[in-house]
Amino acid sequence: MASFSTNVTLSRRATLVPLCLMLVGSMALTGCGRKSYKTEPEFKISGKILRGGNPLPLDPVMAAAKAASVNVKFVRSDGSDGANFSESAFADESGAFTIKLPKGKYRVSIVHMNGRGDGLQGKFGDRKSKIEKEISGEMSDLVLELDEYK
Repeated sequence: MASFSTNVTLSRRATLVPLCLMLVGSMALTGCGRKSYKTEPEFKISGKILRGGNPLPLDPVMAAAKAASVNVKFVRSDGSDGANFSESAFADESGAFTIKLPKGKYRVSIVHMNGRGDGLQGKFGDRKSKIEKEISGEMSDLVLELDEYK
């Protein structure tokens, strides 16, 4: 009879543990009622990344192998509810990119991977970039000329 009660106890635990985990997980996903950036309207931002008036060069062989890219990342910096929000996009060979962002102030980082690490040597990375932009509506002509942010 002792083995029967042990099996029943184990069966209850086997049911309760996943149930508790699901409950805790769903509470974490709800975010305690804070406004999510997903509820804010997003604006389409189109622009170009240039250096000296030209797009950053991508080695065609490396680009075909997905080993070369220009990545632009917008990190919200205005201290609002979505302060930890960030969004990234890849620029094409002409330097053009498109991204959707809610309104706010952003720090912009850029990484130029061309097969041998960051071709910008981290100067425009997450912690060092001095590029800041305010988004208040759609933009179709944002130019990020890196020579302006030395």
